[in-house]
Amino acid sequence: MPDHKKTIRVMLIDCRPLVLMGLHDVINARKPRMEVSGHATTYTHALDLADQLRPDVVFFSFFPDALSPLEVVAGLARNSEMKVLVLKGLYEAIPVAEVMEAGARGIVLAEDPTESIIRAIIQVHHHDTGLDRAWSGELSDYAATRHVSLRCNKERAKQARLTLRERELIYAIVGDPSAKYMSIAERLGISEHTVHNHLSNIYQKLDLINRIDLLMYALKHGLTSGEEPPKSTRAGPD
Repeated sequence: MPDHKKTIRVMLIDCRPLVLMGLHDVINARKPRMEVSGHATTYTHALDLADQLRPDVVFFSFFPDALSPLEVVAGLARNSEMKVLVLKGLYEAIPVAEVMEAGARGIVLAEDPTESIIRAIIQVHHHDTGLDRAWSGELSDYAATRHVSLRCNKERAKQARLTLRERELIYAIVGDPSAKYMSIAERLGISEHTVHNHLSNIYQKLDLINRIDLLMYALKHGLTSGEEPPKSTRAGPD
C-alpha cells in the first residue's frame, strides 16, 4: 500500500529543455506532496538513472533516440514499484495500445490543464492507473487503422522484459532440448543454481509452467538462435 503522506518522487524523461523546465516547476510547486528526483534527456541515461533513483513515478516522453521507446517503457515497468506515466502531445503519433501493453500505467495530454497532470501523477502512484481521454480515442484509431492484435502486443511486451542472459538461456534450451542443466550452465559460464533462477524468472515473465512450455513458446514466437528476436531492454546480471 502506498503511503499517502510520503512525498511522491517523480523522474522526468524528455529531450526538450523547456518541457523539462516546465514539468520541473509544476511538480516542485506541489512540495511536499511531490517533487522531481531527477531527469534524463536520453533513454540510456534514463534507464541508468532510474536504477539509481528508484522513483515512484516516471514521466516519460517519446523522442528520437538510439533505443526504442517501447523497449525503454518495458524496461522501466519491470520494476513494479515505478509507475510509468506517458506524456503525449495532442497531435503526436504514439502507439497507445503498445505503450500500455509495454507496461505504462497511464497517458496524459501535454495540452491538458496543469491540475489534470498533477492528478494523473497522484492517481498512477496510488491507484495504478491514470488514463485520460486520449486513451479511448487513440486506442480505437490505432486498432482500426493498423488492425493490431492486442494479444500479439502483449506477447511482445512480455518478451521485451527478458534480459540478454535469459534470452541466451532460451537459445541454449531450444538448440539442445535434451541438454541437462549442468551442461547448459557450463556452456553459458554460470552456475547450475543461476540457471534455475533465470528459468524461474523466464517462466514468470512469459506466464509459463515448465521447460516444455518454454520450448513450445520459443518455437512459436521465434525465440530461437536461428532468428533475430526483438531486442532485450537491458542486459541482466548473471
